[in-house]
Amino acid sequence: MPGIFDWLGKRRSSGQHDDGVAARPDGAAGDGSGDPYALLSTRLGDYPPDTPLHRGDHRGLTRAQRAENLAQFLARDADRIAVLVSRLAREGLDGAAVLNGDAAVAEGRRIDAWLAGWVPQRPFDPVRGDAEVNPPLARWFASDRAGADLVFSFVSDLARLNAAAIAAADPLFSWAVVEDALDAAITADPVDNPQGEPSDRRYHLCLVRDVSDGSVPVVLDVPLAVLGLVHGRMSPLGLPMSAEFPIWLQAIRSGAYVWR
Repeated sequence: MPGIFDWLGKRRSSGQHDDGVAARPDGAAGDGSGDPYALLSTRLGDYPPDTPLHRGDHRGLTRAQRAENLAQFLARDADRIAVLVSRLAREGLDGAAVLNGDAAVAEGRRIDAWLAGWVPQRPFDPVRGDAEVNPPLARWFASDRAGADLVFSFVSDLARLNAAAIAAADPLFSWAVVEDALDAAITADPVDNPQGEPSDRRYHLCLVRDVSDGSVPVVLDVPLAVLGLVHGRMSPLGLPMSAEFPIWLQAIRSGAYVWR
């Protein structure tokens, strides 16, 4: 009886993968280093990097440093979205349409389908399967997002566009750093509670829905969600999640985060 590896071999020879996208014809298994992120950075060519002012483990940055990163991020937001829209246009995609009402979801799906064909697949290990299931968060936070890590600038810009589409649908969403007080509001733990468990979004730059009625804030970790989406697209076993770009937009447009 044919085994799983026979089945995978047939699918690879037919050029099909779990996401239904044809096999990449350009040596997408990786560059010489075996690093799919370095390969994507090379593909981006002259894409301008977007290096954060302060890098490293977000938990190790001071509150002032996180505030400076946020200020820099906001100051560059429109310019970086314009850079991304220009790059997507070279692929025949209309990034600006993601901000445009009813066209947003449809064009977002086109970008998502392009991503599925653009990212390389990680090698499949017969013993360990996909050895890199989780996205490289430590690398993401420490990176200068240039050189071999240039793709992180691209992913950050995708997150900016994703967030702008959400804010266009619901203007109560805006960028913020999840500092202690906001974290406490999310987890219902007092700020000074030593036993309180911080959320996994603490000190991240996230999209936050402002609420003035005392209800729990809605916090969307858009940058890490987009990083996870791109990383997931690299899986040799197919996308291990149901999300698609732009993440959360359909739920926002349906009013899922509006409390009545």
